[in-house]
Amino acid sequence: MMKKKITLLLFAFWTTVSFGQIDLGTILEGGTNDANAYLKGYLSPITTGFGHGINGGWYSTAKAHKFLGFDIKVIATGAIVPKEGESFTFRNADFTNIKIDDTNLSSVEIPTILGSQKLADRPLLEFSNGGNSISISSLPGSGLKEEIGQNIVPSAMVQLGVGLWKNTDVKIRFVPEQKQPEFEFSTFGIGVMHDIKQWIPFVKRLPFDVSVLAAWNDVKSKFYMDHKNNPSQALEMNTKTTMFQLVASKKFLFLTVFGGVGTSSYTSDVNVLGTFKTKNTGQTYTDPVALNYSGSGFRGNLGLNVKLLFLNISADYAIQEYNTFTATVGFTFR
Repeated sequence: MMKKKITLLLFAFWTTVSFGQIDLGTILEGGTNDANAYLKGYLSPITTGFGHGINGGWYSTAKAHKFLGFDIKVIATGAIVPKEGESFTFRNADFTNIKIDDTNLSSVEIPTILGSQKLADRPLLEFSNGGNSISISSLPGSGLKEEIGQNIVPSAMVQLGVGLWKNTDVKIRFVPEQKQPEFEFSTFGIGVMHDIKQWIPFVKRLPFDVSVLAAWNDVKSKFYMDHKNNPSQALEMNTKTTMFQLVASKKFLFLTVFGGVGTSSYTSDVNVLGTFKTKNTGQTYTDPVALNYSGSGFRGNLGLNVKLLFLNISADYAIQEYNTFTATVGFTFR
């Protein structure tokens, strides 16, 4: 039941941003190369936010479990999309068959999928291929910011941590493949946290815990654009992430302050599957979109964990390309 709720939470977000608003029948009027170039910028805040978000929640203390001690927790994250993620620069020079309708302009800002829905913010573009041309407004954004006040890309995980030898924790994230008419989803991740304080003479006397953490995620998802009328049309997103951090924590009675610094990275493949027909030229394309995204950089976070008997509740904030809030709740048996 918990796994089903997590996948439903994710699906609720994807349907909110509405991949159905991607009118491929029009975007493909410019051919597959231009369609891929357009969608690369249009979808970028989703892939970037998700890539950074799922690296949250790996730890809420730097203290490892005793041998076979364990914890299990549910993790929810929200990557905050900055202002620059609401639009991207469309340059005529980057396209062959799609151009700005205003011949006086060579570049213009247009909405991403998390940008504005307002017609005034969507400049006209001219699509031409094979002698035919059509001018339409650029794709709308979701308008999510207008609805909830902030563009946030959410993610959710279930994680099990187990203590092994030499103050080492192994952390596992696993959701077996979930198949519904609207979506498919699965994930696997593994992390290792090791206490390094024990090996450094002058450090092991310090009144706080210090560990190193290495973690890896693999999340596979597929969202059907119109599962009732055209079940072959789908948007597929496969994301892999890695994270390396030096982490520290200090316990005060039932409170633990924790934080870390290091790096995080992600790669994401986005594919549009199925057969699509253009509205103007009547051309047919199969599996027309294949995109790849990647990013890496500094990650630093600071958080607070509250322990009530066996129940642990934590929250932290990470500074990175897309700053991220993380909240966890679970049980610990040390």
